[in-house]
Amino acid sequence: MKKNNRWIAGFLCICLAGLAACSKDMDDKLEGKWQMQQTEANGNVQKTDTVFYNFQTSLFQYQLYDARTDTYPGRYGFKTIKGDNELFLQLETGDDFLKQTDWTSKERTFTIEKVTGRELILTGEDGKRYTFRKF
Repeated sequence: MKKNNRWIAGFLCICLAGLAACSKDMDDKLEGKWQMQQTEANGNVQKTDTVFYNFQTSLFQYQLYDARTDTYPGRYGFKTIKGDNELFLQLETGDDFLKQTDWTSKERTFTIEKVTGRELILTGEDGKRYTFRKF
């Protein structure tokens, strides 16, 4: 009986280590600054170049380029990767910043369709698709 318990405990440790490695691999791929190139909703594609998502470990920053002032106002938050391809983002901000975005709340969940060293494609819960390039 003790031998079986040790085997089960060992197996669970290996599984948990594997999940942590997958999450770490995704963290590494997302790391850095990404410039939004386009959004796609209901077959309509809109070019975008003033929105930036920044990822560093569990931190997230949403930035908007303001050409009038040549500044990048932004808000910080946190990111969590769930499973193989679910990205949960949470901003620590007031509603004034959200009014400048297409976010309806401080939290968003995306499906990561693709992430390479140069390209990131996210799909929101609303079906809107976002394409980014590494900046």
